[in-house]
Amino acid sequence: MAKDGLLTLACAAVMVLIGPSLGRAGPGDENSLSDTLAVQSAMQQAREHLMRNRPQEAVLVLHRELGHINGNPVYLALLRDAYQATIKELRLAHLDSEAERYVKLLSILEPKNAREHADRQAAPKSKITSAQATGSNSKPPAPVSSAPQPTVVRGSIDEDPFNDSRPGHAENAKGLLKRAEQAFDSKKFVDAGKLYEQAHQTDSRMAEDARERWAYCKLFHVVELLNQFCKSGSPNGRSDRELADLEKEASDALVLAPRLDYARQLLSEIRKRRRPADDAVHEYRDLGRNAQGWFVGETANFLVYHVQSPDLARKTAEIAEQTRTRMYNKWFGRVASDWYPKCQIFLYPTSQDYCRATGVPGGSPGHSSFNLDGGRVMGRQIDLHCEDADNMLSAVLPHETTHVVLAGNFGDHVVPRWVDEGVAVLTEPHEKVLRHLVKLPGFYRNRQLLEVGQLLQMNDYPDPRYVDAFYAESVSVVEFLSKEKGEQAFTQFVREGLQNGYESALQRHYGFQSFADLQQHWLQYAFGNPSSPYSTTSKMR
Repeated sequence: MAKDGLLTLACAAVMVLIGPSLGRAGPGDENSLSDTLAVQSAMQQAREHLMRNRPQEAVLVLHRELGHINGNPVYLALLRDAYQATIKELRLAHLDSEAERYVKLLSILEPKNAREHADRQAAPKSKITSAQATGSNSKPPAPVSSAPQPTVVRGSIDEDPFNDSRPGHAENAKGLLKRAEQAFDSKKFVDAGKLYEQAHQTDSRMAEDARERWAYCKLFHVVELLNQFCKSGSPNGRSDRELADLEKEASDALVLAPRLDYARQLLSEIRKRRRPADDAVHEYRDLGRNAQGWFVGETANFLVYHVQSPDLARKTAEIAEQTRTRMYNKWFGRVASDWYPKCQIFLYPTSQDYCRATGVPGGSPGHSSFNLDGGRVMGRQIDLHCEDADNMLSAVLPHETTHVVLAGNFGDHVVPRWVDEGVAVLTEPHEKVLRHLVKLPGFYRNRQLLEVGQLLQMNDYPDPRYVDAFYAESVSVVEFLSKEKGEQAFTQFVREGLQNGYESALQRHYGFQSFADLQQHWLQYAFGNPSSPYSTTSKMR
């Protein structure tokens, strides 16, 4: 969007939002189906995060689609549950200041009960044990009984920020709210927003009727800052963290007023500006038909051989280029020079065609291969069938492209299979990754998992009977180590582990003193139970 366009949009929003209806969304447009699917997917992912005791991740997932929910009460109820679980987790971990933001958000969703809920979650710090502080291995709370509960002792009534009986409490809130309304009527929206915030903090019930005006003030401020980015001439050069803050502010406004159509437009605009450079469109050339009967398309790093539509070939090349750039940036902090020779991608119409041409069983959706000479990649190839083109483009192609990116990036060493598959699976859509992770508890109970020290020292696949368990464990371990110190620290650790041994590399990069120490931390991450008995059988070697 051009600079003037965004300014016009901001001015138009003033006219729309200040009116009596305050810009409530109208009937769904032609994108309503995709929006609905995105909302349903976010709800499913959030429920899975909550089941795995990851409430903050549930909140992040739900915030991403706030612009499309149009006041969906089920969605907002799930968001409320995620806020409540997050508050509890942060309280137990002594992160009270971080919990306060979620208390504020929760009070927007349920102003009558949020203060009582937050007060109930706050426990005396001296009573919290180290086991409780982790927040990940706590059992679901027992049903509330009618028996008297212990009282949380406070120094004085004025020390309780959730106590509404302090002298002058309601009067202060009324005064702040009156000043906020005056500032809003005078179109001093930034000042009004601050006053609404203060009134809300003083008494969350007081600002209930002003939710949409308060939301508009937040959006007005976001537009001001976004316009400053436009005027700077290089908005994409600004810190992504700053744009993330604006996205959060716009999301908070949607929590206040879920039906504000302009808030959804603004969120979409911010997310476009946060779009990474590696999603840029890459030049694609159609080279015509070769002597073998293949139509050939070309980009800087890929040659696509196909007999399907040119559009499918173009999409394949585009996704392959984007995945290549994204994976290099993510795992190695750089983009490599163009590949020579280029990676060849063969698209077969059916699984039978794929099987007949490659000799790989037709049940496989695709595979990759490459030639190495002393750590140097002399050739790369990806073979895929297109019976399910959507799945091929969204999951199989990024997975296989990641394999060919990893090849040759670990010196003279071949990439260990647990690294290769763990990283490649994490490239797939979230629901595909979960298909592996949800199997972990069953593999754990049946003692089909390797000790992590054994996994790290494996270079190839295990016995075919344990391949599914191997995939699930590899994905979980790679995810865990990547979240600990970042993706690039993980690949540095693997490189050093291949060179000098993993146990010393663990100490250097992660501070784990041994494989047993890593094992304990990974168990806590994966299952929330580091003290559970855990062993493997010799047949798994």
